Amino acid sequence: MNRNQAHTLTDRALWNALPMISSEFAANRIRLALVLSELRPGGMERVVVHLADGLAGRAVPVEVLCLQGPGALAPLLTGKGISVLPLESHAGRDLRALWGLRRELRRSGPDIVHLHDYASLPYAALANLCGGRKLVFTAHGLLYDGFEPLRKRLRFFSRFLDGISAVSEKVAERHREYLGWRGPIDIIPNGVPEAPPDADARRRVRSELGCADETHLFLAVGNPRPEKGFEDLLEAAALLRKQSHAFMVAIAGSLNESEYCRGLLARLQTLNLSDHCRFLGFRQDTPALYSAADSLVLSSRSEGLPMVILEAMTAGLPVIATRVGGIPDAVGDCARLVDARNPPALAEAMLEIQSSGETRRTLGAAGKEHAAKHHGIGRMVDQYLAWYERILANR
Repeated sequence: MNRNQAHTLTDRALWNALPMISSEFAANRIRLALVLSELRPGGMERVVVHLADGLAGRAVPVEVLCLQGPGALAPLLTGKGISVLPLESHAGRDLRALWGLRRELRRSGPDIVHLHDYASLPYAALANLCGGRKLVFTAHGLLYDGFEPLRKRLRFFSRFLDGISAVSEKVAERHREYLGWRGPIDIIPNGVPEAPPDADARRRVRSELGCADETHLFLAVGNPRPEKGFEDLLEAAALLRKQSHAFMVAIAGSLNESEYCRGLLARLQTLNLSDHCRFLGFRQDTPALYSAADSLVLSSRSEGLPMVILEAMTAGLPVIATRVGGIPDAVGDCARLVDARNPPALAEAMLEIQSSGETRRTLGAAGKEHAAKHHGIGRMVDQYLAWYERILANR
């Protein structure tokens, strides 16, 4: 090997090492505070858990600040030694929470305060006055009922932001319009951990549900709200029952006393679906549910980038979903997509997946490969670290 070849190889090795060097550099100089209302069960909250865990795994100093209580997902972080500090604010315009947040930011000294919901924005903006920290926000969803009256207030406080990211292009468009934001919005898709199948969990959960081996188990995951379109799923199940009885639909999510939830339960009885559809309530064993299921079905009328689709794909489940929000971009050709508010089309897709083992295997394998390539935790953490670096470079 001559000297010129040696220099070429050395230069190439340094170039290939740059991402690792950049990651280590970020870990050594960035301190982060992730702020949200509470680590309650939900897609956005799971993203925060995965992000905090991934950052800690890169030796990035990170803490999670919750305006309210710690939430049901907090032990996933505290069990790994990651700080979760609840400010226990349960009222609007809580000055005590404001001063508590300001005191904690001064104590921990983060370089970046990363907000994940709008409820945190006014508190963080005021707590950070004269603090010199960068304030950034991630848009996770498309905004539902109740946000329109808050538009002027949130537009004002968004002026304190140094950057915005979004989980999909559709979400970015919605929040750009809502906030009147004129700067760039970085697109950082959600990441999910690997979810290897668990045969023991499959047997246990299916036994619990009374689901026979030959019964196709459709899993739906989400807290029942109007945008989730669960009434469309019930109608689709009623149509599917006319052609097949060997199926069950299990819906995991926290039921409450809302008119919408009461209406769903009443609709379940009216359609006489009790033998085919089950509302499971809140479940902490979502990975076990993915192992037990034969496919995932999502009937949403509006979505950003739902974590449940990515998790199901990672678990190798074939996915049936509505063509809304960031879903088409996230799944590519690896899922059966139908129009929202269309129970007949949803029932047809469910029948296809139930009836064809080859289709299930093909979609499941393609989805698993796609999710690993585009939605891994490591990829998401890399993208957030790169975003933080760009934000800090604009000091």
